[in-house]
Amino acid sequence: MVEAARRDRDDARARSGAGPASVSWLAWIASGIGLLLFVGSVGILGYEGLFRGDGDPVIVLSVDGVTHDGQRWHARIRAENTGGSAAARARVAGQLLSDGAVVETAEVEFDYIPAGSTQRGGLYFDRDPAAHDLRLRVLGYSDP
Repeated sequence: MVEAARRDRDDARARSGAGPASVSWLAWIASGIGLLLFVGSVGILGYEGLFRGDGDPVIVLSVDGVTHDGQRWHARIRAENTGGSAAARARVAGQLLSDGAVVETAEVEFDYIPAGSTQRGGLYFDRDPAAHDLRLRVLGYSDP
């Protein structure tokens, strides 16, 4: 009698699919991808936390190009923060020099430049920057 009840229970499990569960190959692949993403994220965050985050902002300036809009000259500039911390309200000045003398100055302020990032902006001049020496300087910043 006990043997018959056990057989009936096993037969019922087999029909209902309540037996030992098997994991499909697709589930294994998805789990593996998830594990790789998790381990990669933890690794990147750990590296950033250990090796980056100390030090002052280091803002490197460069000119991407100069265009003329009919009335004024527009110098497109790039500000790259290669330092270890962010800079807020970074003020940049562009000076046009002729024979060492400043003939025109323009300024721009970048709201926020995170560490390891690049921001773009522009300076407007009445004179052609290509006809003069264009000097870019960071005037200052504040800690965010």
